[in-house]
Order: sequence, then C-alpha cells, then structure tokens
Amino acid sequence: MRMQSLLASAMLVSLPATAQNLLADLNEGENCEVSSIYADYQAPKRLASVGGEIIEGPSAEFLASEQHATWTWLNEFAVNGDKMATISLSESDLMAIGAIDCPQCDLLKAQERRVQVGVSKNVGVTVDLSNHVKAMVDTGQGMMWSSSISSPGASAMRMEVRDFNMPKGAELYVFNSHGEAFGPYTGMGPNGNGHFWTNSITGDNLRMAIRLPNEGDKALGETFMTIATVGHMGPRFRIARNIAPAEVGDKAFCSFNESCVNNANCGSTNNAVNDARLAVAHMIYQSGPSYYICSGGLLNDTDNSSVRPLFLTANHCLSTNSEAASLEAIFDFDTPCGGNCDQYAQNTSNYPIRTNGSSVLSTSGTSDYTLLELSQTPGGTRAYLGWTNSAVAFSNNTPLYRISHPSGAPQAYSEHSVDTSKGTCGSWPRGNWIYSHDENGATEGGSSGSPVVNSSGQVVGQLSGGCGTNVNDTCDNINNATVDGALAAYFNNVAQYLDPSVGGNDPTMHVHSIVPKLRRRNALAQVFIRDENGAKISGATVTGTFSNGASGTKSGTTNSKGKVTLKSNRANGISSFDFCVDNVTHGTLVYDDGSNVETCDGI
Repeated sequence: MRMQSLLASAMLVSLPATAQNLLADLNEGENCEVSSIYADYQAPKRLASVGGEIIEGPSAEFLASEQHATWTWLNEFAVNGDKMATISLSESDLMAIGAIDCPQCDLLKAQERRVQVGVSKNVGVTVDLSNHVKAMVDTGQGMMWSSSISSPGASAMRMEVRDFNMPKGAELYVFNSHGEAFGPYTGMGPNGNGHFWTNSITGDNLRMAIRLPNEGDKALGETFMTIATVGHMGPRFRIARNIAPAEVGDKAFCSFNESCVNNANCGSTNNAVNDARLAVAHMIYQSGPSYYICSGGLLNDTDNSSVRPLFLTANHCLSTNSEAASLEAIFDFDTPCGGNCDQYAQNTSNYPIRTNGSSVLSTSGTSDYTLLELSQTPGGTRAYLGWTNSAVAFSNNTPLYRISHPSGAPQAYSEHSVDTSKGTCGSWPRGNWIYSHDENGATEGGSSGSPVVNSSGQVVGQLSGGCGTNVNDTCDNINNATVDGALAAYFNNVAQYLDPSVGGNDPTMHVHSIVPKLRRRNALAQVFIRDENGAKISGATVTGTFSNGASGTKSGTTNSKGKVTLKSNRANGISSFDFCVDNVTHGTLVYDDGSNVETCDGI
C-alpha cells in the first residue's frame, strides 16, 4: 500500500490526482512505502523522568502596563524622525505569504514543510548618530533620535540588526502607533555579538528610537547599527491581527482551521494538558529569506537550583543557530470559547508574553527534534513540563494529549491514542517516531514541534506531522496517523541538559575558541567556553587581557551559547592586536588552563 507523510507545519491542501506522481518526486521521503516497524529504533540506556514545575514571573498585567508606559513616553518624544526606507514585495512574495491568491499554487503549497508567514528583505542601512546631531530631541533625561521603516500591507514587521553597538546608557526601542513597544536593546545586543532580531511589531510601519543619556554628545560617535533586513509578515501571521469581526459558521474554531480542530477553551480537556497551556508557545523565526511559524514548549530539568528555559520543538521547524537566534516565542496565545478568534488582542489580562532569541543545544532529523535554550526566561505563570524517556511507541492505545497552534491559530487541544496497527512511512520508522490516531481534535500546519504528553502530563515526544493515504484531509483519522518524534529514542542526546546528573561530576571547562575582531574604535574578542563533551557553558565568567595595539583587562559572562564578547579600551587607528584568556570561573566547575586549545589569539 502506498503511504504518504506530510510534516505538520505543511499547508494541507487538496491535490489533483494528476499531481500525485509529481509531488512524490518533489517530496522525496515524504511519500513513501510502509517500512519495518522496528527499523533504526534503539531503546534508551536507562529509564529517567521528571515532573513538571510552575514558575511565577512578572504578570501579564504588569508587563502590559510597562509596555504602555514605554509606548506613551516614546510617542511623546520620538517625533522627529524621517522615514528610513520603504519595503516593496514582488508578486511572488505576496503569493508565498498568502497575501494574494495563487490559483496554480496548490502543488507548491503541498510541498511546504513549514508554514511561511513572511519574507525578509535586504535593507543594509547604517545608522550612525554622529550624522544625526540636528535631528536629536531633548527628552529632559537625555537626547532621542527616531525614524521609521514602512512595508505597505504588512500585518507585522521586525528588523534584523547587525554591527549593533550602544555605549553605556544608550537604548534602542521599536514601537508602532497603536500601543506596542519593545526594548530597550543595549550594549552589543541581547546575544552580546552585535547581531539580533527585534521583537515583531504589528502593522506596516515600524518605528524606532535611540535614546542617549544626558552626556549623549560624547556617545554620538560610538552609537551605530546596521539594519540588515526587515521582515514583512502577511495574513497567515494571525496573532498580528488587532481587529476582526466575530467569526460565524459551522466550524469549531477559527475560520481558517478545519472543522475538526478544537479551541483549547471549548469543552473539557484532560487534566494532563493543564500545564501544557502554560508551556506551549507560538513560534515565529527567520529561515533563509522567509519567516515561518511552528509550535514548541518549555521543558523542566532535574536541577532545582536554577530555572533554565529549555524549549522543545521539531528539527524540521528550525535546526541552526541562525534560525534559533531569530526565534520569537509567544506564550499565552489563546481565545475564549465561542468568541472572536482574535479576541485575545483586545484583552490586556491575556497579553501575549514573548521571548526573543535562543540557541540550539541539540538537534537531529532522526526523531525530528530540536532542543533550544531561550535567551530570556519568559514572564507570567509558566509551566516547565515534566518528561519521561519510557518508550510508548509500541504501547498500543496509550492516550496522548496536546496543545498546539494549528495554522497559527490560538491554542488548540487534541487527544490521540498510540496505534501500532498504523502503517509507517519509510523515513519515519516506528520507535524513533510514535504513531497514533486522533481521538478528539486535530493538528495542522503550525502545530509542528508541539510537545505531546502522557496521562501524567509528561512529554514523550513532539509533533513531526501526518502519515497515511489521505494526508490532505486533516480530519481523516481512519486513513491517516499523527506522528511524533519519540523522546525515548533521542533521550541520550539530550540527557546532559534534561538530567545534568547523568554526567556524574561537574564537567571541566575549556576555551573552545577565540574570534578576534576589529570594529571601529574597539578591539573585540569573542570567547567560546565548552565542557569536555563539547556542550556550551553558560554563566561562566571569562577574564582576559588585550595587548599589542589594544589594551585593557576585561571580564564578562557567557550567554546561553557559551559565548562572551569582550571589548578593549578605546583603540583608535589600530590594525592588529592580541588577546589572551587569563581565567574562567563558574561555581565549582574546573577550568582547564588551555590544554584543549590555545588561550591566546589576535589579528
């Protein structure tokens, strides 16, 4: 029997019968024969599990009030800026993001492995405030420069910033005309390397402002950045919609969802997913020239001494550090039962909480998983889901439960049962993947990466997609299976993060590499710290000294990528310098004094 598989973030559309053979050729590995159910499966070396944990952060009401205060302040003083650029999209761009109809695109949409919601356009504009002295406005607490970028028809926008350098006290903000404001972005940005993405701003006009402290004249020449690209989001980025009429009809959820997709706030949900409501986020990120959406969720670890924002999603959603750095994770995105599908946007108490940026800890196409660490700890009442590496792929009728964002909709609920009678797709062998049939609700494009939990609320995998003979019909649970990557199969790859005790004694740290750079008036040294297994060490304090052209002994703390950027004293006109790491400290961890790599470098 011929089987078809479709990744859950793909657009599920009907294909004409004549297109089936072509689609099979284009989607190599996605339309495939039934394979041995035992192929490639490896049982975990040991059984391990952990329960979930609820962490209270700043409330949604508090964050909303803070944003409103920032927005009000910006609107008072950020009034001097001329438009910096206007983005224009081609017809093919507009078709790709669903902004205009494309009658011939059914086959192309069926090939998509992720839901594309936006495109990225090159801008390449450098902002150097030494050239904008006359445009500065006195705020009474410093000077402010402002500007804007428009992209007509965009539902939301965001900037990719490079070469970001703000002197002490300087701040970048992005905002719009109807209440959204994000920032401040300071120093060399949230990743410490001058490269980051701003939060998404609703609407087609992104406003920006840079505030300098009272002694701003001295800082003008040191304040600069390059706006590398601007993202234009289209109508599929549903969370950007602010006002919409109440939806009517016979569908169970939003008008763009299939009738079998269930609003998580309608009807009864199993207690197993109560925590998942507080853990699952709607994801938007850049991959190549496009923006995509998926789902993912926070995971707990066995270390009770700290809160580490571990985040699980699918490998086919994102798998590189560049993609991870662009991730904006949006929590608490749901809507009342029976209400307008966009009603959340009118409700301050349901203010969507966001984090910006992440890094890849572990990823693999086998079992289709990516474990990230978010660059920020999300506020609000957050659940860090428990997990177990007890295998369920061969345990027929095991109940499973899920919260996800199908087609970018607010939270949806679905129930599944492990079904060992379902035929498998060749690239997704049972064991590495969990096959189930839908009992209640369903998943769609955008649900990819959503954690699936057992009756104890413990994560056992994350959504890859669908496999069956009728995958273009979301609601056909007879001929199709829902397929999740199995945590049991890849647990050994992520155990050091989920269960740090696996490694026994604390690891030894070493300098993995040093990347020296010259940037305008400063010499920079990017230092990367790893353990003996190559894992990134965050929170390590690195001290090093510049010489031979630059000067100064500097210290800094590694981020979630195990990286810290140290900046020399001002060094005008130099063409070379040396840098050496003097020491690395991190609690009781032992610093290897350089036996693994040279601890000095220069240019």
